[in-house]
Amino acid sequence: MAGVMTSLRRHPLATFLVLAFGLPWLVWVPRALGVPVGVLDPLSTWLVAVAAVLAALLSGGRAALRDLGRRLLRWRAGWVWYAVVLVGPALFTLLVTGVVVLLGGRWADTAPPLLVQGSWALLLAFLLVATLTDGLGEEVAWRGFALPRLLERLRPVPASLLLGLVWGLWHLPLLWTEGRVLYQQPLWLLLLDITAKSVLFTWVFVHTDGSVLLAALFHAATNVFVVSPPVPADGDLTLPLVALGLKWVLVALVLGRGGLRGAVGRTERVGGPSPAGGAGGHRST
Repeated sequence: MAGVMTSLRRHPLATFLVLAFGLPWLVWVPRALGVPVGVLDPLSTWLVAVAAVLAALLSGGRAALRDLGRRLLRWRAGWVWYAVVLVGPALFTLLVTGVVVLLGGRWADTAPPLLVQGSWALLLAFLLVATLTDGLGEEVAWRGFALPRLLERLRPVPASLLLGLVWGLWHLPLLWTEGRVLYQQPLWLLLLDITAKSVLFTWVFVHTDGSVLLAALFHAATNVFVVSPPVPADGDLTLPLVALGLKWVLVALVLGRGGLRGAVGRTERVGGPSPAGGAGGHRST
């Protein structure tokens, strides 16, 4: 038993990956095969967060769990970063829609209904629900547990791309689940899209002192404003390809401006003390 615990402590990322894939897929794979999963269906959105909590406890004990909690509660970031994570996705979707219209598409068929027709109250309600479900459900894991540990071993860009690949593959059962947004979507499109988003999430993460809360808000906004539009039933790839291309343009701009330079230095070592300026002091670089 002591040997097992030593191995878990030495390999926190491996421990996390086994749990992160294993727990949700115990629900998702049977569901994709048409097996009723009952109440586990809506609860499965938080299983990867449960995996992160378990991995933290198994690999780092209370110190790792406290680190995860601090990141989750880290809300003090400059207003600019709240604008980036909440308004940025909306502006991005409007840009994508404008490009598609210029290419001959119709505004009504391209723009997300919530953005052009929904009320402010409805929009805020959807953002809140998305933050409490997919936002916190995933970001406690990907940016709360996995990314800080990857940044201890890898430079920011390889860490982001590797995490994006894992994050994309994690969604695989959803490609085969009828009725889900990702049903029958091309795997190559999913992986290219999520790896681009992973770099952008790292950019937000390192400029908000590793805030999981800001990452969860960003995740929620990207879902609500549909920054990754699925391939429609007619198979027309115009909209998703325009969105994909513009994401990689954003990635190039972020990297070109040195947006990830010094990323490891701006996030404290896992389980260590908060950086100078307190838990969440704004960094303007």
